Amino acid sequence: MYSFFSSNAISIVGLALAVLSTQALGRKCHLTTTVSHRQNSACGYGSCIPGDTLIGSGALKIDNKVKWDGDGASYDNLSNGKGVDVDAGGVKFHIDPLGIPDAQDKPNCKVHIGNYVNIGKQDVDNIGLPGVMGKDFDCTHDWDC
Repeated sequence: MYSFFSSNAISIVGLALAVLSTQALGRKCHLTTTVSHRQNSACGYGSCIPGDTLIGSGALKIDNKVKWDGDGASYDNLSNGKGVDVDAGGVKFHIDPLGIPDAQDKPNCKVHIGNYVNIGKQDVDNIGLPGVMGKDFDCTHDWDC
């Protein structure tokens, strides 16, 4: 009788430790967002037609697997709009607008995860290629999700 209870107790303790260890490790979320403005003034054959390219994008990886590929992200939403609500892979969060690349020096990198605000890593790239000028705002966020 003693061996029956002790082996069951060991099994229960082992199961509890397995569950706790997987919860302690958790999943890793990695979010990247970008807002870009390009002013194209290149001339090819024929006339010179200046134009603008406006890009807003994002991607969420959970444990290195893409779970959100930027659906709902746009220049309007991510520059100075309402931001983007994301519900992907069992993770919900709101991306604040990064800002307008032509109007400010650095991006606003904030993601709201429930009551928690994750401040991301900021990066700014100034583009000065022949025929193309512009600025990129990039934000990178990492958290246990």
